[in-house]
Amino acid sequence: MRNKPLLRSLVPREVGALATGAGEPAYRGGQLVDWVFAHGALAWDEMTNLPASLRTGLAAAWDLSALEPAAREVSSDGTRKFLFRLRDGQTIESVIIPMAEHATFCLSTQVGCAMACRFCATARGGLIRNLEAGEIVEQVLRLRHDLATDPVSGHGDRGENIVFMGMGEPLDNWPDLARSLDVMLDPDGLALSRRRIQISTSGPREGLQKLLAAAPGVGLTLSLGGVDDVSRRKLMPVPGRTPVAEAVGLAADYARAAGRRATVAWVLIAGRTDGVDQAEALARLMAGGPFKVNLIPFNALDDDDLVRPDRTACEAFQAVLTAAGIPVFIRDSGGRDIAAACGQLRRRRLST
Repeated sequence: MRNKPLLRSLVPREVGALATGAGEPAYRGGQLVDWVFAHGALAWDEMTNLPASLRTGLAAAWDLSALEPAAREVSSDGTRKFLFRLRDGQTIESVIIPMAEHATFCLSTQVGCAMACRFCATARGGLIRNLEAGEIVEQVLRLRHDLATDPVSGHGDRGENIVFMGMGEPLDNWPDLARSLDVMLDPDGLALSRRRIQISTSGPREGLQKLLAAAPGVGLTLSLGGVDDVSRRKLMPVPGRTPVAEAVGLAADYARAAGRRATVAWVLIAGRTDGVDQAEALARLMAGGPFKVNLIPFNALDDDDLVRPDRTACEAFQAVLTAAGIPVFIRDSGGRDIAAACGQLRRRRLST
């Protein structure tokens, strides 16, 4: 039996049109949109001010929810990791990262990933399928519900930031990513600011070109993995097909068009990507560009020999970039005690 289409894969104006198309007055369309997006209703019977006949008709044609909570783990540092089961039985991960004044939601865009990056657990299982826009949007609503039910003390009330840094390569699922952005940015949708959304990508050429052409104005993080094409392909074999210079150039073009710096994410792996010579080469690559750099000490996997560098090596790498005048920050991964690195919880559940 095939699933019904997912209601939250529609943008707000399309959702509202379903009510008016069923013969209801225009204000019913507005009420429906509010329930679907602002209130994040997960069941039809929550929509108490809508006629039962309208709810019944919509339920017969559309699925309101696509995610079923399968696991929730909370780290000693406050990071919350979620495993959601989809309608076809596949699973994805989402994460809440508590910050000083807000929470950051880390979202998935695919089941699995085709990029085969050495430092990513998701890549071990390959790509299963893309997520629909509604499956992406519902992750935000599920995480909002979790925070409303169990607030994080001291993280502030400024709402959430969104990072597309979970399972999958976001720009390889451009149509559904773009539609989910439309919903998130729409004042009648999730009403998020562009400044609070970040797309993290391994930098496939075609995806970066589509992002540049669409110019959504959200933030961009480029995961680099190497300062030259040979070293990048060793760690990131599929993204490495796009030359380093081209990926960096497209990211710079997008940053200038968006009017905000792009972030370059550099995973620090002992003996592989943490050398001073590589820091110097990265500084030359970043020189004069609209970039800042996030250094991410490797979050060790359970089936690989890659090792996390010590703090001294991380700070030495940072010092080289700082001396070159490049904004640089060490971003330590949270939730290591609950396997919060991308894909680890899913892999652990699949293996049991």
